[in-house]
Amino acid sequence: FKTYGYKTEVMGASFRNLDEIIELAGCDLLTISPKLLDQLRNTEAELSRKLNPAAPGATIEKFSIDANHFSEMMQEDRMAHEKLHEGIQGFSKAIDTLEAQLAHRLAVLEGGAAFAHAAQEIFLLNDLDGDGCITREEWLGSDAVFDALDIDHDGRLMPEDVRGGLGAALATSR
Repeated sequence: FKTYGYKTEVMGASFRNLDEIIELAGCDLLTISPKLLDQLRNTEAELSRKLNPAAPGATIEKFSIDANHFSEMMQEDRMAHEKLHEGIQGFSKAIDTLEAQLAHRLAVLEGGAAFAHAAQEIFLLNDLDGDGCITREEWLGSDAVFDALDIDHDGRLMPEDVRGGLGAALATSR
C-alpha cells in the first residue's frame, strides 16, 4: 500500500512477545499490552527500524482487482478463506463481549453491586479470546497476581477465581 501511494495506516496488534513487536518497528500504529510495554521499557538492546513508509520496498507488481476476482482468489486460497472466517468470528466474539460489558454496566447503574461489576470487568478485559477462561498469556496483570488468583494451579482463571480472589483482597483491606 505504501509503495503505490495508497493512503492507509497499518496497525499491528495481538502481540504475544517482544520479538513480534521488534519485527514491526516502524509500523504506523501498534497496540501493545501494558505487560509487554514494561518489558520493552526495560530492554537495553538497540531497536532498529524494520519498516519505513518513505522506502517501503515492495517487490510485487501493482495490479487491479474487482470484487468477483477477489472472491475467486479467496475461494482458491484455503488459508485466506479460513483466516478471514476466523477474523470475522473473532470480531463477532468481541461484539458479544462488549454487549455483555455494556449490559453489566447498565445493571450496575440501575442498582447492581459495584464489586460484582468490577470483578466482571476485570475478567472480560483479560479474557482476550472470549473462551470463558483467562490463561497466563492473556492476563494483563502481574504473574504474582495471576498465581494468587489461580487457587487450583491449573494455569487458567475462571470468573469465580477472579471474583473470589478480589473478594478476599477486599475483605482483608477493610
